[in-house]
Amino acid sequence: MHKQGYWGYIFTLPFIVNLLVFVLFPIVFSAYIAFTQWDLFNAPRWVGLDNWIQTLTDPPFWISIRNVMVFSLIFVPLQTVFAFIIAYLLNQSIRGKSLFRLFYFMPVVTPWIAGGILWVWLYNYRFGLINWTLDSIGITPIHWLDNKHWWVVIASVAIANVWKGIGSSMILLLAGMQNVPKEMLEAAAIDGASRWVRLTRIIFPLVSPMVYMVMILSTIASFQAFDVFLGMFGSITAGIPEQHMVTNLIIYRDAFLFFKMGPASAMAWLLFVIILSITLFQRYFEKRWVHYD
Repeated sequence: MHKQGYWGYIFTLPFIVNLLVFVLFPIVFSAYIAFTQWDLFNAPRWVGLDNWIQTLTDPPFWISIRNVMVFSLIFVPLQTVFAFIIAYLLNQSIRGKSLFRLFYFMPVVTPWIAGGILWVWLYNYRFGLINWTLDSIGITPIHWLDNKHWWVVIASVAIANVWKGIGSSMILLLAGMQNVPKEMLEAAAIDGASRWVRLTRIIFPLVSPMVYMVMILSTIASFQAFDVFLGMFGSITAGIPEQHMVTNLIIYRDAFLFFKMGPASAMAWLLFVIILSITLFQRYFEKRWVHYD
């Protein structure tokens, strides 16, 4: 028995070391760095709450929070609704279901370098497919990524991000729908329930835990938006205007381009508090519409 316990510690040692070195230590160290001035080369110098005060009084930080909140308000509902609709359609008895699932999941594994080039072309003012379609039906073309209204730019990037992430949400919801008992649906159909009634009264309540999880994951992912902006604008310092920046871009810029690790760490912790608060807010309303029975 003692020998078995010994080997158990040996086999779990790599995981424990990985947890300590690459998870717990960076968390604790970043919390310490948030109260210091550090440029990656010289020893950290304690500055107390200066970094936090600087961040909280910095207009670009609040602009980035505004942008990421609008990004989330557009991205999360659109991705959840469209993923649910696609999952419901792919759960029906149709030909080529596997092929359709592959097509919808392909954007998930497509690098944002390629995805960014695609969407920049689609949004192109003169030659883009979207503006060509609008022009063909008599609507004036729109400056999507260089619009004078910041919310148009953020919404355009959010829509592109829906294309990228809808496949993973669709897989989760499809897995939940496939666990809905077919006998229950067949009994409802025999009793005269329409497809809409079966969808809203049976399928959605049973899949609501998965819908809730998709919303939580999408919200966290939206507040951590980084690669979608980098893929579509190209450069943090030259390609993305200040009014279109999101928080993760500013954290990366301050930490690894300007070597301001202290303010960047404080900003990261403030972003964590915001994400945690929104997640707890969503958790508060969970019992009102999520059914676990």
